Parts: sequence; C-alpha cells; structure tokens
Amino acid sequence: MSSTPPTPTSTPTTDAAAPTSSSQPAQPALPSFLTAPLPPPPPRAYPTTLPFVDAFVGGTIEFRGDDDDFLVDEVPSYLPSGEGEHLYLQIEKRGLSTPALLRRLRDLCRLDERDIGIAGHKDARGVTRQWVSVPARVVEPRLAELPEALGATIVQSGRHGNKLRMGHNRGNRFTCRLHGTSAADAVVIAARAAELAARGLPNFFGQQRFGHGDRTLREAERFLVRPRKAVSRREKMWASAVQSAIFNTWLALRVSEGTWNQALDGDMLEKITGASFVSDDPATDGPRVAAGEVSPSGPMYGRAMRCAERDALTRESRSLAEMGVNVEMMIAHPAFNTGTRRCGRVWPTEVEVRPEPTSTVVSFALGSGSYASVFLHELIGPRLADRFFTPAEGDAGGGD
Repeated sequence: MSSTPPTPTSTPTTDAAAPTSSSQPAQPALPSFLTAPLPPPPPRAYPTTLPFVDAFVGGTIEFRGDDDDFLVDEVPSYLPSGEGEHLYLQIEKRGLSTPALLRRLRDLCRLDERDIGIAGHKDARGVTRQWVSVPARVVEPRLAELPEALGATIVQSGRHGNKLRMGHNRGNRFTCRLHGTSAADAVVIAARAAELAARGLPNFFGQQRFGHGDRTLREAERFLVRPRKAVSRREKMWASAVQSAIFNTWLALRVSEGTWNQALDGDMLEKITGASFVSDDPATDGPRVAAGEVSPSGPMYGRAMRCAERDALTRESRSLAEMGVNVEMMIAHPAFNTGTRRCGRVWPTEVEVRPEPTSTVVSFALGSGSYASVFLHELIGPRLADRFFTPAEGDAGGGD
C-alpha cells in the first residue's frame, strides 16, 4: 500500500533563493520543490566501507585512459525467440555512448524514438556490447548497411515478440584494466575484491548518471521548472537523475552512520527475489541482512513509491532536508508520477584479479542498474584516477 512521504520539518535556505544584485548574474530558476541546486557526491567523495590503507606501491592508479581499458558485456534477461515484429540487435560499440548510438540508428532508419528499445545505457569510454530492439519490417532490410553507418558491429540479431524495456537485463560483466600497479598492488586488490564479493558494497549511482560537471542534473533542473510530464527518453533520464541524487544522499547518510547493511525499525527490506517488506523486528531481521538474504532499500521518490516507516523514515527525511527538497511538492510534479525503491547493497560476482607487468585486470559482474565505477572506487580508493571524468570530445553518455 502506498503512502505519501512527509515534508521535512525544516527547509534550508540558500543564496540562490535571494534577490540578486546588479553586480551578480541571476541564478537559473529552480523547480518549485528545490531551494538549492542538487549536489550529487562526486565520484571520489562517496563514503566508503573498506578502510583505505596506504598499501599501493605506486602513485595514481589509472583507469579508462582509452577504450580498451573497459569492456562491458550486457547479460540479457532473455534471448530473441526467432519470431515477432521486433528485431533484436546485439551491438558492439567503441567510444560511443548509448544515446549517440540510438540517434544514429533513429536518423538512418527514420524511426520514432519510441520505436527503439534498450535494457540499459552504456558508457562512451569503453568497448561495450548491448541489446537494442527496433521494428523488424523497417530495419531488417537494411541490416547489411548498419555496421558502417552506425560505426558499430552487429554481433547477432533475431526477431522477438516484444520491445526491449529498461531493466530487461540481468546485469553486466565488466573487465577493467588498471594501469600503474605492481605485483604487490595486485595482491592487495585481490584481497579487497574478495571482501567486497563476500559482503557486498553500497549500491550508489555512479557519476555517469549525473553527467560531466553534473550537466545532466543542471539540465533536469531547467526541465522541471515547468510542470509537465517526462515523455521522451531524455526527459525521463532527467527526472531519474533527480531521483538518483536523492537516493545517493540517503545512502551516503546510512554509510556514514554505519547502518547501510543493518536493519532499522521501519526499514523497507528487499529480498533477493525483489519482493519487499517493512521491518517490524530489527532483532529478527538483522541476521538476515548480515547473511545477505535481505537488504535495506532507499527512496526513488514518486507518487507510487512505498515509504519506509518510523526510525528508517527519519533517515529518509533527514536526507531530504539536507538537500532542501520539499517531497510533497516534488511528487505533485507530473514528471514524478512513478517511484520505486532501490536496493542499498549490491554483490559483485564472478570476481577475478589478474596481474600483468604494468597493470592489473579486474573482472566482475554486477546486477542491473549497478555501476562498475562505484565498485572500483570501493576497491581502490582515492588513488584511482578514472579518465572517463576528464572532459573529452564527444558525448560522454550514461552507464548502467
């Protein structure tokens, strides 16, 4: 049963809400439910759960200096059946974001954006494989010309009965090459990776969700000034970025107080199957959380979201107040018709660490919607330099 989240008891003020003097440029307008621009934690400032020991021999450990440092293979929920009006394409792309790929496909085949389906976004900086669905009657006759026109490889294709939807994947397998490591560093990395695989890590949204220099969030704020629905894929991405920033702030609070992997009174606990329930007895539910059977979930605010209760709800309200969000006004906005809960913990699987002469290769799999960059931040700490976040030519895109 849904319930309406409470409005925080206090709302912080900011200079953005004050009149501007003639010597200062006017601040951009903000949506009515915000009193200040949304501040996502930058990728190197997430609170972490592994202690950062000064054990690495070298200095900076570099990642994604070029596309070959990052390989991503989307794991589909199902494969095309061979029959149906939709054509499924498994596409391998290099140095190309998912939005840029979809624009090329749309323009080449003269498709409506709504005709194209994907299960998730993939980064531009890397070599990535993902599934895309398109109308078979339009695209199948042009299949031979697609690779050259798209600047990508069609790995396989097949017909299916339904269009792909966001989340129609089981996750992704990642292979990451970290430069500037020694054999001793690889030993430390392997030990830390094994610990993360054993007890999980906080399921933050990665910086890709918010864009270089928080560009996506700033675009979202400008879009949400007007009370209108999110219709296009881009508009839905903007609304989701706002929900994601609020979730990250909630999770950062739980990590900082050491309760991200504990059961609190009133927590919405999520089972491995995806079903959820309210914790009325933390003493009973706590061992289940420790064993990985269930995990606390955090808010992705919208009218259809189910709220936590009691002590856990107090934490959610604190994170809203910290960001200056009036949640009642937010969920009244047409762009937030829907909401959900997101599991606060993720377990990496298939973890392997392979030392090379001047680098270390780390391979692992994560569930749908979880970020390789977040796993690597937990694994390496402040020594990690992710070159994805160095401004580069082209569309940076967003990632799973």
